[in-house]
Amino acid sequence: MAGAAGTSGSGGSGGGTTSGGGSVLGGTAVTVTATPSNGYSFVSWTEGDTVLSNTPSFAFVAAANRTLVANFSPNPYTISVSATSGGSVSGGGAVHFGDSVTVSATPSAGYTFANWTEGANVVSSSASYTFSVTGDRSLVANFNRITYSISTSAAPAAGGSTSGGGTVNSGDSVTVSATPSAGYTFANWTEGANVVSASASYTFTANANRTLVANFNRISYTIATGVTPAAGGTASGGGTVYYGDSVTVSATPSAK
Repeated sequence: MAGAAGTSGSGGSGGGTTSGGGSVLGGTAVTVTATPSNGYSFVSWTEGDTVLSNTPSFAFVAAANRTLVANFSPNPYTISVSATSGGSVSGGGAVHFGDSVTVSATPSAGYTFANWTEGANVVSSSASYTFSVTGDRSLVANFNRITYSISTSAAPAAGGSTSGGGTVNSGDSVTVSATPSAGYTFANWTEGANVVSASASYTFTANANRTLVANFNRISYTIATGVTPAAGGTASGGGTVYYGDSVTVSATPSAK
């Protein structure tokens, strides 16, 4: 007497393949074999709601038509995510083969996202990275500190010197200093048309590129002249002059 042992695969698209079965004679020994696809594991052979075997190869003697199902399940994997200094990450965790996973990186204030790396390899330059799971992964989100340029200059150039500034990190405390030359006094720090500080040592938090000008005023003096006795003659020269100026004063005697 002839019978049939049919086999089919289940447990997910592409979960595996089966072999064996077909049309056989009653009393024939039959072996059906389940082979999982990459990323899947064999679970069981079932017939209806009955579990027949938990091994990929199931042997039996044909005594009736049978419809056997090989069940497969996608392998579980772990997607771990971490961040270097400068931000936070989300996503990952326990997933299965073939799942679509999105991991996201969010920079902290003063930082920008750089890339996702896995070991020494850059795998994405997008803060939101989506991929299909094929195995365990350990992903690191990398961030760069935002930098700013702080430039300083003196006006007039002969009035003094400045220090501080340069390339700094966002959020850094920056101090710029102005030192007047001999014969000058410090006036203020300006940025464009705005006075930003009246202190020669100006401290602020870096949050943008800045162009700062230290302004100096030349020291002035009053040179007054007079004659004694008043009838004795006249004096000229003097007045308001600046530090370092050459000044000439002249005395002219009256006629005898």
